[in-house]
Amino acid sequence: MNRSPHTEISQYKFMKVYKVSFRSMSELYLYLSEAPPVNAKIFTKQHSIIGDSQFAGVPFEKALDYCLGGYEGDYNVVMKMQKELEKYVPVKVRNGKTIKSVAGSRPNVPAFVAGSPKAMYRRERAKEKKFCTVYFNLAYPANTPHSAILNRGALALSLVKLLEAEGMGVNLKVFMSVYMRNEIFLFDISLKSPQELLNAKKCFYPLCSREFVRRIIFRVMESVPFECIEWYPNYGRALSDGQFRNIFGISQNDMVISAPGEMGVTGKNIFSDGAEMFRIMGIDDSIIIPLMKAGEEHE
Repeated sequence: MNRSPHTEISQYKFMKVYKVSFRSMSELYLYLSEAPPVNAKIFTKQHSIIGDSQFAGVPFEKALDYCLGGYEGDYNVVMKMQKELEKYVPVKVRNGKTIKSVAGSRPNVPAFVAGSPKAMYRRERAKEKKFCTVYFNLAYPANTPHSAILNRGALALSLVKLLEAEGMGVNLKVFMSVYMRNEIFLFDISLKSPQELLNAKKCFYPLCSREFVRRIIFRVMESVPFECIEWYPNYGRALSDGQFRNIFGISQNDMVISAPGEMGVTGKNIFSDGAEMFRIMGIDDSIIIPLMKAGEEHE
């Protein structure tokens, strides 16, 4: 079987690790549109293709096209929740301050007339820019409420905006890490680099749809050169956050958003879900959600 240029095979202790990475949704689309060969020794049937709509949503071909845009789902619902949350947890963009200087972008006329050497204005950044990566775990139990999936997606998008408003450069990645006996699989894809503005419409498809995991990632897995025959029919068991961090060297400065249940996200109320999720992530001291709103049911 040919190895994909996106696949890196390595060893972690006694386990073989298959890491499949993509730099963008378009790169993932191009890879799958070329119909990579299936590891038929393991995947005697392809759940990515034959899975019914109740399990995996729209057919594979349409799910693949969604990688380039057009997925609507409950996008308007998520945007409404996000805007309501941000009314009470405002995003304030900090552009720095204007100071007097000997060089700058515009003149300080009174200083020039007075003969002062600081006859120009320039913008100064308030503080040095820092960077972090937010890892969003796509895996969740089959019985997870749809409203919890939507709330988690909305909170993740708001978190990125809040971090950037505080001067942080954010790299947003979605991933799925699973294992079977002595083999580990990691899928990850970059949705946003620190230099890019957040494109909520582009991120919404992988963050909030079942098709992305059960059509797209399953199809990627079906082309990985696994050796353990037990990958089929269940496509692996989820690694814990601690295992994911240790095996793949994830810094403690980076953030991991786990399955909704593990993050305390129930889907009943965006405010109480956000308060609990940020508490579990250890950032509730800097991102504070009003308790009076957290106690109200969200329609």
